[in-house]
Amino acid sequence: MKMVKSLLLGSAAGLIAVAGAQAADLAVKAKPVEYVKICDLYGAGFYYVPGTDICVKIGGYVRGQYFVGGYTGSPMFGGRSDIENTRSFNSANDFRFRARAIMTMDSRSPTPWGTVRTYAMFGWNLNSPAFNTSIDRTGETFYTRRAFIQWAGFTFGRAQSFFDVFPQGSFTYWSLPTHDTGDPGHLLAAYTAMWGNGISTTISAEAPRRHGVLNTDTAGVSVFNVSGNVNNDVIQERYPDFIGNLRIDQAWGTFQVAGALHDASAAYWFADGNNRCTTVGTSLTGAQECGYPGDKWGYAVSVGATIKLPFIAPKDRVAFQVNFSEGAYRYVNNISGGNPGWFGGNYSLGAGWGTDAVLRDNVPGVRSGSLELTEAWGFIAAYEHFWTPYLRTSWYGGAYEVDYNANANNWMCNNILGGPGGGAIQLVNAAGVADRSICDNNHGVWFVGSRTQWNIRPDFYMGVDVLYQKLETAHDGALAYYNDVDARPGRAIGPYYKLEDQEALVATFRVHRSIVP
Repeated sequence: MKMVKSLLLGSAAGLIAVAGAQAADLAVKAKPVEYVKICDLYGAGFYYVPGTDICVKIGGYVRGQYFVGGYTGSPMFGGRSDIENTRSFNSANDFRFRARAIMTMDSRSPTPWGTVRTYAMFGWNLNSPAFNTSIDRTGETFYTRRAFIQWAGFTFGRAQSFFDVFPQGSFTYWSLPTHDTGDPGHLLAAYTAMWGNGISTTISAEAPRRHGVLNTDTAGVSVFNVSGNVNNDVIQERYPDFIGNLRIDQAWGTFQVAGALHDASAAYWFADGNNRCTTVGTSLTGAQECGYPGDKWGYAVSVGATIKLPFIAPKDRVAFQVNFSEGAYRYVNNISGGNPGWFGGNYSLGAGWGTDAVLRDNVPGVRSGSLELTEAWGFIAAYEHFWTPYLRTSWYGGAYEVDYNANANNWMCNNILGGPGGGAIQLVNAAGVADRSICDNNHGVWFVGSRTQWNIRPDFYMGVDVLYQKLETAHDGALAYYNDVDARPGRAIGPYYKLEDQEALVATFRVHRSIVP
């Protein structure tokens, strides 16, 4: 019995040992995995960040684009200073390539006072040739176009200006000479109040849309550069631009009226000949005796709408925006630089200069000075028709015009008639003699175009956009002495150019795929 008992105990011990060894080889039970869940609170493409109530959508797109004539992304009037002569375009490069990649992040989560949203857009862009030279073929840039927070009616950061209502980027592939800030974005802080039934109002403090304030009595500015910003007297930024709008969003579309206030004041104080003001920029008692032209506010007003036309085709629509400004030029033409300058063939030149204001200093007992605000108006309109759910065509057109009053025009003409300098012009008559009577700084631009787009999928399209644009030049019929080695290659000093209207026909082809719409 003792032997049997010993064998049983030994067998039991062996089994326990084997079982223990096998148990040691088994994996420890893992903690539950928290899988990513779809967030359907804010539309398609949102997911919960694991362990939080934050919903995130990662999106973006990749694009290839090709241009015949004009600048990459903008037509012929880009306000650039690197103008070279060709017969038809303001660049020696008639064909250009572009590649672009954009990433976006949209995050949202609830609070007791409504949803808090953050949105960012980052981009990479490569142009060949680059904008600023016909030799440099890198043209590579990284940038941010959107970075804002929205909460409880507030918007903080870089978004689209609340002055805008016309959806320009949805009708054309070009950056047109209009008020639009949709592509680059704009710095702002705004509050929007919702009143119900689609009615809202917004008050926004935005980065100033500053353009030239021209001091016609500064000796250093005796000539104008072609395509240069006529700007030598802008005061330091003291106030933001103040924007207000009233907007209605309904099933039939959108309607908005908006206004803007803009500080168009000048910077300098002038000596009056009696040594009362000897330091430029010094604010003294009796300011008007020192020649300061006084502070002035510019303004802009706008009306625009997008109206759906389902009785023509289910997604058809028409849109427009009309703007008027005084002392706030970039609320009509917001393209960087904003001053057209374009060479045609046969020594032909078209040009114009936009400013917020023009000034002349006050010299008591000699002449009175003032700050003359520049008037400008502009509009853009478009219609889009859907031939099928996948094929659409838009037709668009617009114009802007810059008008100077008699005082401002006379002062600018006196300034233009200074001596010629590098990259600048001096007006003369047919006999080659300076002549004030041929000087007229008013000018305008108008354009028409059409884009056809084929949406192969909702997130994948290709299209062609053709644009005709015309500059109605300042100083039409005058001659200009132009001194710039880039104007006519191989010449150190250019000849006289005839100032006359210019025109161009340009086209672009785009292929676009959205990562997430």
